[in-house]
Amino acid sequence: MAPWTPGQSVVRYRRGTLALREDTWQLPDGSERTYPVLVVGPAVAILAFADDDRVVLVRQYRHLQRGPSWELPGGGVQPGEDPAAAAQRELREEAGFRAAHLEFLTRFHPANAYLDEVGHCYVARGLTADPLPADDDEFFERALVPFGEALRMVLADEITESYSKVAILQHAARTPVR
Repeated sequence: MAPWTPGQSVVRYRRGTLALREDTWQLPDGSERTYPVLVVGPAVAILAFADDDRVVLVRQYRHLQRGPSWELPGGGVQPGEDPAAAAQRELREEAGFRAAHLEFLTRFHPANAYLDEVGHCYVARGLTADPLPADDDEFFERALVPFGEALRMVLADEITESYSKVAILQHAARTPVR
């Protein structure tokens, strides 16, 4: 079978860190197709353990779902920033902590058909208070919950955000819940 061959890429719209791009490809059968791509870039989520059992959750309003969302701390990786450095920064901005130990947990593509986003999830331990100011459009409620409760919230669809689900489920698959 012939390979997929890339053609041109054209950015059609840009707003802040987001862009809408159209990529043209020649398909294995020789036909040509244009695919829309939402350009987001890499992002991170941090499963931060305040102690041996409790993890940090943040709740913030999400305009698309028109309501609050419980999530792990996280956010976008800035251009040129290492994902682990972004994880420390986001943990400080959203949870108010710095991690002494940051361990890579997993990487995933939230929607690899039309979204260029790559998710990087980390486990953070050895937290100490070291807050940075949150972004000017972020308003948080913070909670420390037992990891088993966070897992229950994922399974009961009380946590629906993809990074949080992936990180919590990945950690649960690797570590027996107490």
